[in-house]
Amino acid sequence: MVLLAVAEATTSLKPAAPPPAGLKLKGGARRATRRVEVGALVSTWYALNVLYNVQNKKVLRTVDLPWCVAVIQLLVGAAYSQAAWALGRPGPASLFKAMAASSGIAICHGAGQACTVIALGAGAVSSAHVVKALEPLFSAIVSAVVFKTVMHPLVYASLLPVVGGVALAVAKDLAFNPVSFGTAMAANLLFACRAVFSKRAMQTSPLDDLPASSLFGVVTAGAALATLPVALAIEGPHIAARLAAVPPEHKLRLALLTLSSGLFHYLNNEVMYLTLGQVHPVTLAVANTIKRIVIILASLAVLGESMAPLAAIGAAVAISGTFAYSYLKQILA
Repeated sequence: MVLLAVAEATTSLKPAAPPPAGLKLKGGARRATRRVEVGALVSTWYALNVLYNVQNKKVLRTVDLPWCVAVIQLLVGAAYSQAAWALGRPGPASLFKAMAASSGIAICHGAGQACTVIALGAGAVSSAHVVKALEPLFSAIVSAVVFKTVMHPLVYASLLPVVGGVALAVAKDLAFNPVSFGTAMAANLLFACRAVFSKRAMQTSPLDDLPASSLFGVVTAGAALATLPVALAIEGPHIAARLAAVPPEHKLRLALLTLSSGLFHYLNNEVMYLTLGQVHPVTLAVANTIKRIVIILASLAVLGESMAPLAAIGAAVAISGTFAYSYLKQILA
């Protein structure tokens, strides 16, 4: 309810004129319908995020092949987008040309996804998501270095609690894993670079006419192709032995969990784009902040993870800082 109230308050910066008396009911009905639609989108977005993170962790607890799991998830997303285009969704006129134009985005996306999966598998899901709260810091650095974009000092100041909160959470993490921390940080950098390549690529044909959802399908297909040979080089020699170690009665479940995690990952991004089209960017920042909290709480409840009190305080400070950064970046732009 709090989120919906914020959505209504931030949709327009100017108060709307009172509607004519005869239209009050109709306007009220439209607003109520819109609130329900936004609430449904946000709830679905949260559910898909939780499902992905939980199922992804269950897969990685069963078989230690994070690169292969990441590639399969990307391939599932690519297959989904191909099916959507075949059923009539607007797609690229030439998939090959679109993939070539988005190759930089795809490489960063694929490598970032692989690093994320490694981080989620090596350590606690809750801890990895606390570290991923640092992504705005990397985005600010990359934007300043590549685009020479200098933001308001208050925007940079809002990153201080993010850094401090993550530092406290990591220092007090009972299950700190250096591999998880390192790959989560690498994912932050890669996703920040992905945003840079996206900004450049969207200024040129054939990507400028693609809707966001279709562009994500192109990028996902390219990411799958880019990461497949890397996954085979790193984990190929171990695939047979590690799959053989999985009890026969668990293999079908493992396959279903892996495929469904890929679908949930792709649909999560689809719903995020739909949500972005329905709400003000500040509202999306609120929703994204709450989403990270929901994922952390779900990992504690469903996966049996634990978090020390000081680590929880650090996580709360860091996540609050990410919202402050997103909010100030919008209003001080």
